[in-house]
Amino acid sequence: MKLTSTLIATLLFSGVASAHNVWLEPESNTGGIQRYVVKFGHEQTEFYPQAKLKRVRYIDEQGQVQDTTFEFNAKQGDKGEAVVGDKGAKIYYTLFNNGIWSKLPSGKYVEKTKREVPNAEFSINPIKLSKSIVKWDDDAMKYHHMAYELVPLSKPEAGKVLDILVLKQGKPVQGIKVGLGEDQSFNLSNAQGIAQFTPTQGFNKVWAEFEEKVAGNPDYSDRSYEYMLTFDVP
Repeated sequence: MKLTSTLIATLLFSGVASAHNVWLEPESNTGGIQRYVVKFGHEQTEFYPQAKLKRVRYIDEQGQVQDTTFEFNAKQGDKGEAVVGDKGAKIYYTLFNNGIWSKLPSGKYVEKTKREVPNAEFSINPIKLSKSIVKWDDDAMKYHHMAYELVPLSKPEAGKVLDILVLKQGKPVQGIKVGLGEDQSFNLSNAQGIAQFTPTQGFNKVWAEFEEKVAGNPDYSDRSYEYMLTFDVP
C-alpha cells in the first residue's frame, strides 16, 4: 500500500508536538469549590505559555455552557500552568492551540510557519481539545454543541466496555481513532460514530484525533485536533 507524502509526514510528526495533549487534574478544594490544573504534555507534563490556552468552558448545574476565566501561575519564565474552579461545574472543555510546527529537510521540527521556513517538508497546526467530566449525571451523556466531541453513552464501569459517540459539528464520524493514546492501542469509530473503550478503576484518559486539510493558508496546510476525554471510575 502506498502512503502519500503528507500522510507519511503526519505519521512522522507523532511523538513531537502532535502527540501532546491537554487535560485537567484536581488541585485543591477552596470554600467548597474544586479547583483543577490544566495539564499539557505526553509521557511527561510540560509548562506552556498562557497565550496557547485559548479558552476554558464548563457545563453548569443547569446544563448550560459557560465561559470561565482561569488563573495562570508562571513557573519558568512566561511558561506555567492554568488553574480553574467554578461552583457547580460538571464538565470542563479546554481549547489549546499549540502553534505551527514545520519539519525541516534535516528531520528537525521547529515552531515556525511555512512562510518562515519555505524549504519545510510540511507545516501543521496542532490543536488540543479536552473534555473533563468531573461530575456524572445525565449531562455527562449529552452532546453540548462543541465542534468536536466524545460523548459517553453510559456511566463507565471498570472492566466493562463503554460505547463512546464521536461527533464533528454534531454529526457522527466514522473511522476516528479512539483509545489510550496516539502511540497505544485504539479502536475506530463505526458507521454510527461509535467507538468502544474499556475503562479501568481510577483516572481514565480517552484519546482521539481528527485531521483536516487547510486550503489557501500560506503558513500551514494541515491541522490536527487531538482530543482527550477524562473521567474517574470508582
